[in-house]
Amino acid sequence: MRFKRIRMKIFLAMIVATALPLAITCGIILYQVSQNIEEDRMFAKNRVEEDLKSRIEEYGEALNETAYQIYSNASLIESIALDKEFLTDSRTYDTVRDIREFFFSVYYQSRLTDIMGMYLIRSDGEQMGAFYPGLHPHYKPEYAQSLLEMMERSGNKPFITFNYHTEYGEPVMQFLYPVRYMGNPVGLLVIDLREKGFRTLVERYNDFYHGRIVLTDSTERIIYDTAPEAVDSSFDSDSYDDKAVRLTVPLNDSTWTLRYFYENDPKLQFYSTAAYSMVGFVCLLAVLFSYALSFSLTKPIVHLHRKMGRIQIGDYDARVDVESQDEIGYLGKQFNQMAETIQQLIEHDLKLRLMNQESQIKALQAQISPHFLFNTLQLMSGIAEVNKVPDLKLICKSLSHMYRYNMKIENEWVTVRDELIHIRNYLVIINKRYSGLIRSRIVIEPSIRELYIPKLVLQPIVENAVEHGLIPSKGTKKLLRISGRVFKERDAIYLYVTDNGAGMTEEESVYVGDLLDRNNRIHQFHRDSIGLSNVNVRIGLICGENYGIVVRSRKNMGTYVIYKLPLKGAIPG
Repeated sequence: MRFKRIRMKIFLAMIVATALPLAITCGIILYQVSQNIEEDRMFAKNRVEEDLKSRIEEYGEALNETAYQIYSNASLIESIALDKEFLTDSRTYDTVRDIREFFFSVYYQSRLTDIMGMYLIRSDGEQMGAFYPGLHPHYKPEYAQSLLEMMERSGNKPFITFNYHTEYGEPVMQFLYPVRYMGNPVGLLVIDLREKGFRTLVERYNDFYHGRIVLTDSTERIIYDTAPEAVDSSFDSDSYDDKAVRLTVPLNDSTWTLRYFYENDPKLQFYSTAAYSMVGFVCLLAVLFSYALSFSLTKPIVHLHRKMGRIQIGDYDARVDVESQDEIGYLGKQFNQMAETIQQLIEHDLKLRLMNQESQIKALQAQISPHFLFNTLQLMSGIAEVNKVPDLKLICKSLSHMYRYNMKIENEWVTVRDELIHIRNYLVIINKRYSGLIRSRIVIEPSIRELYIPKLVLQPIVENAVEHGLIPSKGTKKLLRISGRVFKERDAIYLYVTDNGAGMTEEESVYVGDLLDRNNRIHQFHRDSIGLSNVNVRIGLICGENYGIVVRSRKNMGTYVIYKLPLKGAIPG
């Protein structure tokens, strides 16, 4: 088929507008700009999440290690705690010596190299000792009291603050470390460090345009900021430019959060704006030429659209009258072929629906048998009661309850209590069958019994434990134990089914492990089984791949099945 008119029109339009070259050029520019921006973001992310985070965490560890050395001298802690007065106690000299030795040890052995001063303050505000390797500041008594109040507001936990107006004549980073005796705060250790050292450590990773590094604690208080005037204020993310790139990294073993903000390079923004301007210009040209060509192109398309609307409302006899030999004419022919195919498919689909309805009717009829069996068991139970055969009545009732439980297919989740009742009915039948040979123990807290688990995940495993573990076992004391435990922090419930039966050999345990591995193709050959593989696959489909069962077993010692299920339901208290 020859396509002359449409092809020529498009060719002339592209020659006049030069849309394609401009569009490609703009696309290349935008792609390169976006790549540079993304590379900068990934570089900043790696430096912040790996290098800067590690440096700050190491610095925090050094602070805590330095302050913790005070606990190496028990007599010093006792002196602080018992509030011993100097010049009146026989141990005064020892206390002063211990404080001096502690300060010297910290100063010369600590990994911190920017210590400007250290001093101990008792909980009553009295300063017990101080050490200043350089300038000796003169603090008023109110200063010690303010530090103690600051410590109390932090919950008597290690606390860091930055002071930009100090007696040292330069900004200071203060580390406040509570001293405890028998669990109670009795004093405060203050370590003053040069703010410049910490700032140099942090800001050397601030390489981007208008970059800003912020450290906040759990209360969103700003501990450190590239802009010193923001320290000790509340962090407000709305105060930063919406166009800024934001990186947030929680610090390990700390309540601190590291935040980094920076703006993209203005040069990249300029190139991006220029590219968008070029794209806008190209779009304008395309609109103008498209408008000029629309009259000659839209008429057959509108006609085709109307016929499509007829198909949409169910008129599958709609066809397009093809008059042209160009692309639109070719499209019309393809539409007619598609409409004819759809009409044939719909007729075929109608036949399939009739067949499916017939199959559903047969499936519903097939459900009559379980109901008939359930009613028959109820009748047998009544006859057993009339004829005073309690064992037969108990077996019939237990079996009928099991069938009723199995027939409730609309309930995919049931409570642990319902699943345990189903297991008890099964164990009643087993114990009647084997004359009380098997003892069972169910240790489940009342709160766990009200949680929800997938239906029929316990009974198949219990049945395996009885049939393949306890009954073949040569032991005289056959015990089946079911227990459970909740881990709120993991958002999971763990159930345990344990028996002291025959157990499995090492080869059998390896095979079962492969069977439970959802990535192993071996379990595909056991989909019709109601045993371990089937239960594990069902849990994975219903709850997710993070949940399932694990089996541990030893020959002649027993088997241990562990369920991990999602925590679904409320735990009182």
